[in-house]
Order: sequence, then structure tokens, then C-alpha cells
Amino acid sequence: MEREKVLEKFKEAIGYVFKDSSFLDNVFIHRSYINENAEQGLVSNERLEFLGDSVLSLAISSLLYKDHPLVEEGTLTQMRSRLVNRLALAKVAKKIKLGELILLGKGERLGGGEENPALLSNTLEALIGALYLDGGFQAAYVFIEENFSELLKGGGLVESHFDFKPRLQEITQRTFKEAPVYQVLDSKGPEHKKIFTIEVLVQGRVLGSATASRKKDAEQLAAKEAIEFLQK
Repeated sequence: MEREKVLEKFKEAIGYVFKDSSFLDNVFIHRSYINENAEQGLVSNERLEFLGDSVLSLAISSLLYKDHPLVEEGTLTQMRSRLVNRLALAKVAKKIKLGELILLGKGERLGGGEENPALLSNTLEALIGALYLDGGFQAAYVFIEENFSELLKGGGLVESHFDFKPRLQEITQRTFKEAPVYQVLDSKGPEHKKIFTIEVLVQGRVLGSATASRKKDAEQLAAKEAIEFLQK
């Protein structure tokens, strides 16, 4: 009963009524839940994630193109990267309380899966994929425009984690007379949804490391950690 109440509030929050509720049901099914409930014959939300990732990128590109008519392609690409990343998506997912509805395995839930930025961002992509399948691109576009509005207006386009790499390079060039080196420690997951762990080194010494669903995100987060380390 409690889940039903939360679900009703969630439906109100997203402002969309699904014609086919099975699309919405599938959004919340994490693969860890299926592993412990195989007898239910459920399908994980990973295919929806794959679709939603592309729909989100197209919608954000369209919104940026419309809102910034004088901005060149390279800058638009950078702006899109700052919006379509794990941290931004997790922020939106938390705003609509998506984590409260995700069906997780016991281990994942005990590990704080409801608050995991990577898991939240993936589930938000699944929601966008479901909106696209149920209501077409316009339904997904309206949801994205409304829920990313704060970031689109500037909150996510000023200094962000995408500024940390150049800042770190400036510091290391000045202090150590050399640029930082980034290397992949680990990568796992399906091809369209890999998780990367990156470390950054200067003079062979590890100054920071981070994990993200995109190499560039992981590099920037590792650079942030390195800057914080060097400024202690």
C-alpha cells in the first residue's frame, strides 16, 4: 500500500499519464532485483536506459540549439556534456523522488542503491525511454524541458566538474613542470553502459581516482579529487 501511495505522488510529479502502464512498471526494475526474483519472469530496465540515453541527448541538444542561437558547435557540445552526465541526471532523479520506487536486490538496497548516483541516473534514462515509447518524442521532450529547466537556465552551465581537468593541468604544470596522466583502472558493464574507473597521476604518483559511466566524467572527477589533495 505504501508503494502505491508513493507511486501516485510520483505520477503527479512527472506530470504525465501513461497509456500503457507496463512501460512505467519496467522503469523501476533493476537487474539486481531480477537476480533474486527470477521466478517472476521480469525484464530489467536496461533496454529502456539505452533508449532514454539517446532521447535525452537529442532533447538537450535541441533545447540548447534553440536557447543559444549564437553559440558555436564546440561550446554547445561542452554545454550538453555538462547537462547529460551522471551528476546532473541524479539531481533530477532525486527531485522527483525516483529512488523510492526502484526495485532492488537486498544487497544493492543495503548498499544504499536508492541514493547511488549511477543507479539513479540510469533509472532516469529508463523513465525517459518509457515516456518516448508511450507518448512519443514530444512526451519525453516536455518532461526533459521541465525537469532540466534549472540547469538549462545556467545552473549547470557555469563552472562544473568539466572545468577540473584544465585547472589541474595548470596547477601541475606550474608546480611539477608536467601535465597529469589519466589511465583506466577498470571498466565493466555492457558496451552501451560501461562504468569506468580512472586514476590521475603526476610524476608516477596517484593524486586522485573516480568512477563514472563516461570516461570524461571519471577523468573530471578524478581531477577534482587531485586538486583537493594538492590544496590540502
